[in-house]
Amino acid sequence: MAFPLLLLGLGWALLARPGALSQEPSGSLLTRGGPVTFVGDSLTAQGDWQAAFPGHQVHNRGVSGDTTFQLMARLPAVRQTGASTYLVMVGINDIGWGYSPRGIASRIQWLRSGLQLGGGARVIVQSTIPCARFRCGPEGLHRVAELNQRLAQQIPPQDFVDLTPVMADADGLKHAYTVDGVHLNAAGYARWQSRLRELGLP
Repeated sequence: MAFPLLLLGLGWALLARPGALSQEPSGSLLTRGGPVTFVGDSLTAQGDWQAAFPGHQVHNRGVSGDTTFQLMARLPAVRQTGASTYLVMVGINDIGWGYSPRGIASRIQWLRSGLQLGGGARVIVQSTIPCARFRCGPEGLHRVAELNQRLAQQIPPQDFVDLTPVMADADGLKHAYTVDGVHLNAAGYARWQSRLRELGLP
C-alpha cells in the first residue's frame, strides 16, 4: 500500500511543480536565502514565523488538526509556495488518533521526498514536540519518543532538528511553554524559534 501511495504523491508533486523552486543543491547559500515554508498542524499554524525570521519571505502552511494523512493530501498546495527551504513539524495529532510511530515516521519521510522532488529544495524535519504527561499520559510520551527516534534514524543529520531537549523534560512538554499540554504559549514559540536560529536555520 505504501509504494502506490508514494508514486501517487510524487506524481502530484511533479504536476504541482512551481517554477520558482531553486535549482541549487540542498543546503547551498542560494537555497538558504530563498523563500521558506513552515509545514505542519496547529503548532505551526499558530506561530508568527514571518516576524521570527524577517530576513526571509516566509509562508505558513500549518493547519489545525492535521495529521500526516491530511498533510499528504495538501502536498501540491504546499509545494506551490515555491520554497527553497521547508521546515516540517507534524505528528502529535497522529499520536492522538492512535497511529503507530512507525507509520507516522514513514509518512513524514514520504512528505520529505515529495517536497524535494524535482526542485532541489532543502527539507528540514523537526522532531514532533511532545505533549505534556498530564495531557497524554506516559504511553503518549513513549510513543512520541519512539516516533522521534525513528525520525532521527531516517532523516540525514544535517536536515533533522531535535526539539525535545529544549521543549520538553521528563514530564513531556514543559509547563512554562504550553497553554493546555499540547499547544504553545508565547514563551514556547520563542524557545522553538530561538532554537532554529541557534542552528543557523532557516
